[in-house]
Order: sequence, then structure tokens, then C-alpha cells
Amino acid sequence: MSKAKIALVGCDFVGMSLGMAVKHALEDVEVVGHDKDRDAMRRAEGAKAIDRSEWNLPHACDNAAVIFISGPHEDLEVTLRAIAPDLGPNTIVAAVGGPNVAALRIAESLLIGDVSFFSTSLVYHPDRVNGDADLPSADSIRDAIWTIVPSHGASTQMVDTFVALANQMGAKPIFVDPAERDGMAVAVDAMPAILSSMLMLAVSNDAAWRDRVWMAGAAFGQAVSGAERAPRFSAALEAQPDVAVHWLNQIMLQCMALRDAIAAHNMETVERMLVQAEERRQQWLADWRKGRIEGHIPIERDTGGLLKVFVGERMANRLTGNKKR
Repeated sequence: MSKAKIALVGCDFVGMSLGMAVKHALEDVEVVGHDKDRDAMRRAEGAKAIDRSEWNLPHACDNAAVIFISGPHEDLEVTLRAIAPDLGPNTIVAAVGGPNVAALRIAESLLIGDVSFFSTSLVYHPDRVNGDADLPSADSIRDAIWTIVPSHGASTQMVDTFVALANQMGAKPIFVDPAERDGMAVAVDAMPAILSSMLMLAVSNDAAWRDRVWMAGAAFGQAVSGAERAPRFSAALEAQPDVAVHWLNQIMLQCMALRDAIAAHNMETVERMLVQAEERRQQWLADWRKGRIEGHIPIERDTGGLLKVFVGERMANRLTGNKKR
């Protein structure tokens, strides 16, 4: 049997983690990577996240069973426009990352009705990915939350297949409301990077920054590292201005409360706020380590031969609840 082809459009951290996970989870697959940055493709090949690279985007996706698209959201329309003519009902196309509502709108304007498109995001387990690392591992996706929003053209069969594939790769797929997910993404994805940028501006705008620049070392560098990622969230802020303003207001309220407590020499309140923040951080980590209790999403029906292409007949039967051997 010929190998199933998985195409990765975007050889960034997300793309490489997907490539490593799918190669680790499935047999008889070929992972082909494409990126407009040739160095990124070379890094992905060197890390064995892809089996080979392909500079030509349509060729990279030709006859692929699954196409994962990561990278900047502004490239999604160009990518879909380039590959749309060759897509059919038996190909899964998944955008991983970026605003859900905008991705669905772009896909539904460019893809024919029976193409199964999914707007998704990977929420990595905090213990698997520490910071904005350059190189993932095959373990990076394990226990990650994989949020899924199918397009109107996605059949139930293809939805089941995508869920089974995500489960097999070690992630925990959940269906979300696209607007709700985009709103929460502003808080938990964009705001840390945005606040990192604001800290960089606040400190560097001070008149004495030129003299103090050498006093800002590794600790400061770690604190403002998110500024590098901040520009990629500008589309999310533009798409959700009311949500962005809401979260900025909430953060400013906390900052003002801390400021007032310090100005009043009320160190008991200062300590209580800081301790409470750490307690909540620890509870957040504990919840992740405990894991979601609902388990895998059940597969409602046999997905036919398509899933067998990925995982083999025995595994496909187990994933879909078909006890036949």
C-alpha cells in the first residue's frame, strides 16, 4: 500500500510539531513540508519533522490526504487560493492558529462546498512547551487541546476522521464556538505578548533608559521576549476591538489596584495580590496536569476507508468503535 501524504504548509514551530507528532503516531505516511522561507524547510528536514521539502506549494499539497496550514494568518488566503483548484471532498484542510472567524470566512469564499476545511488551534500543555522554543519534539502535542471549528462543507465522515486523527496524534480535540474562541484567544494568546511590548515601550521611553540599558539583562529579556511575537496578533486585535479593550481594562484595573496599594504603603494588600496571582497560576498548572475528564470525543460512525489510510484497519476499527476484525 502506498504511503498516505500529509502536507505541512508552514515549517514553523507549530508545523514542525505537527509533522513530528503525525510521524510518531502513524505508520506509512509521508510528510511533505513547504515554507516560503527555505531555511525553515531545511530546519524541519534536519529535525526530521518532514520527510522532504517542496518549494512549489501546489505540488506540496497535490494528492495529500491532509493539509495542515500554519504560519501567519495573512498568508492563509494566498495559500488557499493557490491550492483550491486541486482540492476534493476526500482531503482534510486544517488551518492551525489564527482567528477562527476570519479563517472560516476566507475558506468559504475560496473553497467549493464539499471541501472539508477546519479552522483550528493547538493549545500546548504548559509542561510540554516552555516558552517560545524554536524546536519542538514528538511529545510537544501530547495532551494539547486541539480546538476545532468545521466549515459548512465538512461532512460528518470527515469530521470524525479529523477527530480520530487528532486523538491518535495525542491531542485532545474539542469543538468550540469560533467567535468565543477568538475572544478568549485575545486574552490568553495575544495579551501576554502585547503586555510584553508595552513593558518594553514603558522602560525604553524613560529618559534615563540610555544610561540604564546595561542594567537590563537576562531577566528583563525574558520578561519582554513576547514583544517579538506581538505583531502577529494585530489582526486578532483588529477583529476583536471590544474584547481587546475589555481585557486591557481588566489588566489596568489590577495594575491600578497594585499602584494604589504601593502608594498607600499597604504592603499587606500588595503581598496578598501577588500571592493570589501565584496561587491561581499553580491551580492552572494543576488543572492541566490533572487533564480534562471527559476523555476523547466519541466517533459516531465508521469513517470508511479514509481513516484506514492513516492508521490501518485494526486501529481504524478501534477508533470508530467498530468491533469487527
